[in-house]
Amino acid sequence: MRIMWVIRPAEGGMLSHISQLLVGLADQEILIAAPRSLEDLAKGRRFFPVEIGDGLSLRADLRAAGELRRLVRSLQPQLVHSHGLKAALVTAAALSLYPKRPRLVFTVHNNLPQPKAVISQMAYGVALRRMFRLMDMVITVSEALRDRLVEYAAPDRVITIRNGIPVERFRGYPRAAVRAELEIPETAKIVGMTARLIAGKGITTALEAVSLLTRIVPDLHFVVVGDGPERGKFESYGEALGLAKRVHFLGWREDVPRLMAGWDVFILPSSSEGFSLSVLEAMASGLPVVVSDLDSMREAVVVGKSGYLTKPGDAPELAAAILNVLRDPRRARQMGEFNRERAAALFGQEQMIACTRAVYEGLNHS
Repeated sequence: MRIMWVIRPAEGGMLSHISQLLVGLADQEILIAAPRSLEDLAKGRRFFPVEIGDGLSLRADLRAAGELRRLVRSLQPQLVHSHGLKAALVTAAALSLYPKRPRLVFTVHNNLPQPKAVISQMAYGVALRRMFRLMDMVITVSEALRDRLVEYAAPDRVITIRNGIPVERFRGYPRAAVRAELEIPETAKIVGMTARLIAGKGITTALEAVSLLTRIVPDLHFVVVGDGPERGKFESYGEALGLAKRVHFLGWREDVPRLMAGWDVFILPSSSEGFSLSVLEAMASGLPVVVSDLDSMREAVVVGKSGYLTKPGDAPELAAAILNVLRDPRRARQMGEFNRERAAALFGQEQMIACTRAVYEGLNHS
């Protein structure tokens, strides 16, 4: 089956999701249409540069739609799968009037943006409904996303395929290695976080919570894995809070499973999430988790058994939940073991790949 993927600029969880699918669907002919910045993603697949930008730009978006239309006409894929809203909008613009167009699939990886102005909301709703009518199937990575989407799309065309992870990669790493690398004492407590360094991930809240905790837990350290446009701002804020020797910004790392083995608790105080891969990774690593009380988080985290849910933006509440974990090592171990078993049972990447394959095959034979 010849499948064309159309991808907007991607980082973090979305990029991991796509990479896992490429490996798991090795037997499928997948053509990739995406910005040149993603060319390394192809790894032997046929890659076609289409400059799909993040923001709205009429001229650039129409140019991308025209290029995509030419590619579809030339390559004749049976199915076009868009990853991310911007990719779906460009695909819809390219193929809405296309004769005998291929089957269309759209994966929604994150919450859709919501304009604030009433007139903008109305125009946005009309545009979304038109786009969704073109799609033969819409995949959401959480039930929370699906619940929001059915306002715009026919419910029978929207299914949930949750993100998955390679669970086996998160086992067997020694706790001491990471601490030695970072020169953190074995007896210290480490709060860890993996995220793109942007405001929506709640990093400011995390830093404020750690600042509060240092008065109670004097040997506390905070490890942040990830990169992003606001890294400098967060590093400066951590220094302003007096945390220069306690906060470790490691940037983008390929050895996240090894790093997580040295942590005591994972946190993610985001203001919004589609379905966080980093939370699943922490669970597979056997860590208790403290994350924002969001609908999508509740699909992964069982309150009291996995860890705690806290109000986004509430640093004192986040600090209190972290302290509850650190003060009770026995219960923290129980939470970690529960999370490890839950991740293996429900969130392995094999299930995500198999369900995506089933969508492709079902549309190809319908």
